[in-house]
Amino acid sequence: MKHSFKLNTLAVAVSLLASAQSAHALTPWTNGAPEVKIFTSGGAAQDRAIEEAIKFGLAQDGTLDVFQDVDGTRKGRRFLGYYFTGKNTLTNGLAGKRIYIAKRSLGAAGYGVVPVAGNVGLDNLDISLSSSNGTLGASQAGAWALDNVNNAHLWNAAITNNGSNSGQAAWSNYLVQNQLSDGGFTGVDAPALLQPGTDNYPELAIESSTGVATANWNTGLTAAALANNNISRVPTGGLVYGIGVPLDFYKVLQVAQAKSGLLPTDTLSNLGKYDDENYIPTLSSDFLASLLAGKIKDWGDVKFEDKLNSTGIHALTEASVLADAGVNAPFRTKVFIGRRNLGAAIGAVGYAKLLGYPYVEGATAPKSATTNLGPIDTGSTAPIVKSPAGANATDSLLIDWQNGTNTSGFNPSSTAAAPKKYWGFAVHGGDRNANTSQPWRYVRIDGAAPTIANVANGSYSYWAEGEVLIRPASAIGADKVAALQAFASALGNVAVAKTVNTNAVLPFGQSGVFATTATDPSAFVSIPFDPQNPIVPLSHQAGGGFTSLGVVPTAFNNGVANPDFGGTTNTVIELK
Repeated sequence: MKHSFKLNTLAVAVSLLASAQSAHALTPWTNGAPEVKIFTSGGAAQDRAIEEAIKFGLAQDGTLDVFQDVDGTRKGRRFLGYYFTGKNTLTNGLAGKRIYIAKRSLGAAGYGVVPVAGNVGLDNLDISLSSSNGTLGASQAGAWALDNVNNAHLWNAAITNNGSNSGQAAWSNYLVQNQLSDGGFTGVDAPALLQPGTDNYPELAIESSTGVATANWNTGLTAAALANNNISRVPTGGLVYGIGVPLDFYKVLQVAQAKSGLLPTDTLSNLGKYDDENYIPTLSSDFLASLLAGKIKDWGDVKFEDKLNSTGIHALTEASVLADAGVNAPFRTKVFIGRRNLGAAIGAVGYAKLLGYPYVEGATAPKSATTNLGPIDTGSTAPIVKSPAGANATDSLLIDWQNGTNTSGFNPSSTAAAPKKYWGFAVHGGDRNANTSQPWRYVRIDGAAPTIANVANGSYSYWAEGEVLIRPASAIGADKVAALQAFASALGNVAVAKTVNTNAVLPFGQSGVFATTATDPSAFVSIPFDPQNPIVPLSHQAGGGFTSLGVVPTAFNNGVANPDFGGTTNTVIELK
């Protein structure tokens, strides 16, 4: 029997009410500059959720226009802007106002924490800046191109990164300005990143307006800075994270584990199968920890017992294994590691979950990035470690390993004439590559695939909750605080997560973002898990009502009456 519990009907009713309003797009050169401008910064892990949260909690239906930078093929990953009319339900005079929210992702999650806690000014996208002669339309209307093919309310502009004041860079100087962030976003709790001297503390990014590193950066902030500066911390929902491997290596792991008894024997006739998690290779968290720490240098050192054919012990790199997998040997059999840049939430999750770093005294740190200047496939260095700065960059790294290309810039010795492929793994978000158009795949961890269902039943531990940081009303005004609080609440809402996750249906199950019983106390879990009800009854909640990546998640009981079972609990965990 399936027990499914309805969501908070009030939130749904508000959404329906908003959709009844008249719809019209907004641009500052036709409708005037925004009356309220809010500048935010932080990681891109929940950028999909951020847009839906704005639609759900802040914007009148049909009034949202989105502005994004175009940086080669990486669209909208550094600067985003959302311009809309405030919902009639908003407080603090925001209803009906023209509102603009800027979202800077350049610098990742750490740039949603250090600049807010330390009052550090950053380049932020401002679509209402005027040109040097004071004419709004001359700078902005000329810089933005409406994307009528993909979205009639999506605008693109190139924001250069050279600090020049000529040519296209001149437009950029009218698009960005140095501005304190009113709020910040992070895919983990903020104190997880405010740990000076560790791999979690954010590193500097290059500002587009100057071409040099962010000025006045503080390298020594701790969690105490949040309280000292009266920064509000609002926990949001969670996000599934994952481990990705190139497709050839995925098949090799399938062969090894089918022969050793960890996967069904018919996996050998279904290599590449990805639509059933029982056929997905599984790596133990201890094995992944050894890899991430750099303790395993060559894939030839990884062995398995062929129990299927009783042929003894084999290395992953043996010719017979490669032949069974139908793949060629990598150019080098060294272990390749994709970690993340300092201060990235994706990295912090991997280091904490797999190594206990930096929370456990004496914990092994993740292997540092390889800094050799020559081609990465030469010399005695092993393992080879690269630190892509962003989820898209991690995608590119995995693709380069599989195809022997150099889209990521981390494989300089590889050319079209001499492609060099490698086997490796990368810490990653768990909601990528939904249509499997890219030649890499997720693996299971300790027998569980990266799905919200497995998070909800407690079998998949590789996940974390995020936070929205808000500067005090005395610094930014009560209206901005109210908007950011409504925004943060929407990020932890089941209905928002459900909408976002339509783009995160992986072949083996639903991944993506989710609410928890701590962030959306009116929602009940479903047994078995229902993708239309992405709620998890667990939380990393620690003291003070905040979450902490350093604690083990436990069931969270918020005492809401449960009519199907009686009593007052919605902490229901499916036994697995």
